[in-house]
Amino acid sequence: MKLSEKQLTLISQTASQEAIKAYRQDEAKRQIEKQDQRLRNIKLLLQNYRSLSMHCENLKLDLVEFGDTSIHDLDLDEINLESVESIKKSKKESLAMILFIKGKMDAYRRSCTSDELKYFRVLEKKYLTDHKYTTREIAEFENIEERTVRRYLEKAVTDLPVIFFGVKAIKFDK
Repeated sequence: MKLSEKQLTLISQTASQEAIKAYRQDEAKRQIEKQDQRLRNIKLLLQNYRSLSMHCENLKLDLVEFGDTSIHDLDLDEINLESVESIKKSKKESLAMILFIKGKMDAYRRSCTSDELKYFRVLEKKYLTDHKYTTREIAEFENIEERTVRRYLEKAVTDLPVIFFGVKAIKFDK
């Protein structure tokens, strides 16, 4: 069976339209996944903030104190220059992340209206303070229900992507 020119044109147009439609659907799905990944990353950073802070305690002093120290001066067996440099790099990166998070949290606090500060306070108590507050303690402190604490946390976290990632976090309609 031989196809006419008209039939071939119709088949190729239909196939092209379907391919474009599939591409657009795929792209929309990728954008949603990017947004979800950004939220997961923010939540991970917040959940690990205290641990990173503890990791960084006295870090500035350590980096200054050991900055010019030679591997030979350490008098340690079975340690090499690469491992010392790796530890120093890890600590510097951790400190940079802590400073980044502090800066973003300060920006978020400043962006809140007086009514929205409740979201910041709940987020701060849950993740950023030295004392690790439970949801119940936060609820009692803020004089709200525990489920409201969870709602406030969710609201605060959904406000953060643009502060953390800039324009790339904004969903533009097409």
